[in-house]
Amino acid sequence: MLERIVFTVILAYLLIIQLFNARLMKSMIASLGRSRVYEEAIKSAWGLTLLLVALVFLFGVPAEAVGLGFMPEATDERAWNYFVLCCVLMGAFSVFYLSVLTSSRLREMLRPHYELEIEKALLPRTADEAKAWKAVSFTAGVTEEFIFRGVLLYTLTLYVDFSDVSLALASGVLFGLAHAYQGVRGIVVTGLLGALFGYVYLVMGVLWPLMVLHMLLDLIAGPIHVDASKTG
Repeated sequence: MLERIVFTVILAYLLIIQLFNARLMKSMIASLGRSRVYEEAIKSAWGLTLLLVALVFLFGVPAEAVGLGFMPEATDERAWNYFVLCCVLMGAFSVFYLSVLTSSRLREMLRPHYELEIEKALLPRTADEAKAWKAVSFTAGVTEEFIFRGVLLYTLTLYVDFSDVSLALASGVLFGLAHAYQGVRGIVVTGLLGALFGYVYLVMGVLWPLMVLHMLLDLIAGPIHVDASKTG
């Protein structure tokens, strides 16, 4: 009972803070600057993640129950099919990221897809900010997958025996709301992606491939606006 209450309170607090920050994100970027916002986001994300990891061990939760295994079960063919697919996508996204990083023409082609006001405010504009964005991307990939897929889905199963589809949809909804600062389109897009990632995680049983894919998706966005502005 205590385990369920503690995890629920922490996750609810996180969601409330994210919804509250949605109203302040633009003003925070304007007053603090992107680099400072990146730094604060990294600190808070890792702080919360380390707390949850400590609680996982304190409550004796099996690491595999929150996605911290390394490979799917050896006899689960369906899980291995998804795992192999994720590995193929990791390779494809890695190549695409390197192409975006080195091709100004490709960045120009992608730029119209990253023209939301909040995206233009949040994404890096200078080389130094782009370097910091790599740390943001790594942090988001690891911590958000652990929190919103690993711990969140485990916590939901402490209440009711949900189906995988129901759990994935719940993960998507809450993941989308946690990105409310991106506006309605951002909520929908991240919500759908969160639901997809949630389902794939539930099938595979391991998180690290999704952490890598998440990180790569964020990394791809990093260079998009860097050469679109001559100033920081």
